[in-house]
Amino acid sequence: MDGGILTYCENGLWKNKVRGHVRASSTSRRREEAIRTGRHMAKARRVAHRVLDEQGEVAGEEDYRTSVPRKSAQK
Repeated sequence: MDGGILTYCENGLWKNKVRGHVRASSTSRRREEAIRTGRHMAKARRVAHRVLDEQGEVAGEEDYRTSVPRKSAQK
């Protein structure tokens, strides 16, 4: 999923990072806000958006590489 967007929690902060990059593109104290920002980033870049929960497990993924997003179940 290189180039895709990853939303994850680190040290109590929710972050969005472009896969393959070192630093987070955005941070938020609220999970919902980080997911919304990550979704917007993924749609704009036409890439996948993966969300990890606080334990680092995949909580959901949406693929915006096509015109109709494919969703997986989210916790």
